Amino acid sequence: MNHGYEGSLVKRVVNQLVTGIVNGEYAANVLPPQIELSKKHGVSRTIMREALSILISRRMLDVRPKTGTRIRPPTDWLIIDHEVAEWRLRAAADPAYLRGLIEFRLFVDPRAAALAAERATRNQRIAITAAYQKFAQSDANSAAVCAAEDALQSAIVDASGDELLRQMGHIVRMALRAAKPADHPHALAHESNLADYAKVVQAIEASDADSARNAMTYLLANCATRLLEEAA
Repeated sequence: MNHGYEGSLVKRVVNQLVTGIVNGEYAANVLPPQIELSKKHGVSRTIMREALSILISRRMLDVRPKTGTRIRPPTDWLIIDHEVAEWRLRAAADPAYLRGLIEFRLFVDPRAAALAAERATRNQRIAITAAYQKFAQSDANSAAVCAAEDALQSAIVDASGDELLRQMGHIVRMALRAAKPADHPHALAHESNLADYAKVVQAIEASDADSARNAMTYLLANCATRLLEEAA
């Protein structure tokens, strides 16, 4: 059941449990017995056991004799997983955690841009340019612009050829996406992003690693300022 629980009954129960956890629905941070949870969510004890095991593996729950299943503090949650990183942002306003994610992205994406400038194949450069054009053509007042920006970032990181940067970049971007109020980004912010991304893309096309790194750093610094202001 653990393999590919995506889209399954287990995933639904996991999401329901997480919603209850982040909304503070469980008294004293202790979950009811499995049999009660199974009845509440309308699933078998086997399904509930699988769902709980997923949250235990992500360090969100702790099972001890006589004390039952306790919810661990968000600071203990295993955030090397984009869902857990997102849940952590949903659980409580935590500016320090948000800043930590932003700082980590400042480590990942500028390096990825520099490596993309050095290593990208012709097809990867074409993919980056196409992703930028789609981002540029997206309506700033639609959710599609967020997906287009993620696709552009993914194309850049993929072209770096660094698997660790690719995986970590995905986790951080998905977590930060949860922090944005933003199904509808401001038009001025979108225009600013377009100009900044254009410099990154141009540097990658020119195989200029230093310029790509610097342009991405500048872009992310601007994004971080806006995100922290919106989250305040």
